This record gives sequence, C-alpha cells and structure tokens, in this order.
Amino acid sequence: MSFQQELDLCLRARFTLIVLITPEEERAVAEVRKACETNKRPCLSWDAGDGFEAIANWTGSVPTAPDPKTALEKIDQHDGDALFILRDFHDIWSNAQLKRKLRNLAQRFRYTRKSILITTPSPKLPAELKDVAVVVEFPPPDTAELETVLNGLTTTPGVQVQLGSAPPSGVTQEVL
Repeated sequence: MSFQQELDLCLRARFTLIVLITPEEERAVAEVRKACETNKRPCLSWDAGDGFEAIANWTGSVPTAPDPKTALEKIDQHDGDALFILRDFHDIWSNAQLKRKLRNLAQRFRYTRKSILITTPSPKLPAELKDVAVVVEFPPPDTAELETVLNGLTTTPGVQVQLGSAPPSGVTQEVL
C-alpha cells in the first residue's frame, strides 16, 4: 500500500491524530498535499516560523496563529472537513497544557471530519497521546523517486554531476 493510500485510509477511518515519523518533512508534506488534492480534502499547515499556510483545497481566509496554543484554538474553531498539518509540534510534548489540548481535540474530532497530522523525526510519543494517536512511518524514497531527484539535479544550471560506477560488492569507497 502506498503512503497516499495509507493516509487516505486513516482519514476515512476518522483517525483524528496522526503522527507521521519522517526526517524528510518536505517530501512528506508534498505527498500529503497530493493525497488531499486527490480526495478533495482541505489541508492547512502550521509551524512556529510561518504560522498557517494553505496546502490543498483551502477556501476562505487562512487563520493566523503565532504560537502552538493559538494554532490549536484556531483548528478547534474551524467548521467543516480539514486536515491540519502541525510541523515540529513534537517540541510541545513537554508542555502539559498543550498536550491536554491536543488530546481533547483528538477526542472531540471523532464526531467530525477534522484530523491533525503531526510531522516529527522522532518516534517518541507521550504516554498521554498513545491511546488517541495513530503512528505512521513515512517510507524512504524508492528508486523512481531517487531517479527523479537525480534527473532534476543534472538539469539544474550550475550543478555538475559526476557519476562513477558502484564499487564491487564488499568493497568500500572512501569519501574525501
């Protein structure tokens, strides 16, 4: 099953808190965007640096929230279907008030079509959230995706790519 199919399944099953483990946030959010565009699901992203940003199918104004607490309040106030991506929200795991608010939202959203997806590089999840969250590991890129990136690099002006053959099996190469 592809990541987009897995995400769609989680959303249709009304999982309200999805924790996405990935060191590749940009690629992960691009895949979430594709899934939301395919399924016509509105999607909004929030991070501490830039606040809210429309990702896919968002209509109306984009709310403003300078801090995590305000972001959760704005998410709670939103009417209608939506997926909210919270980038680097794992940094709040030590804040009891924000953990409680997140848990309350996850429980309350069961009766809506709103979900929160938290991107994090770490699989550590607070005990308080384990019963309301589903953890999904974002898969590494496959050969086709790596080929696309490499092709993009080779056509970028000013970038020189020199590829050599792979060393024989069992032989390591030193990088200087």
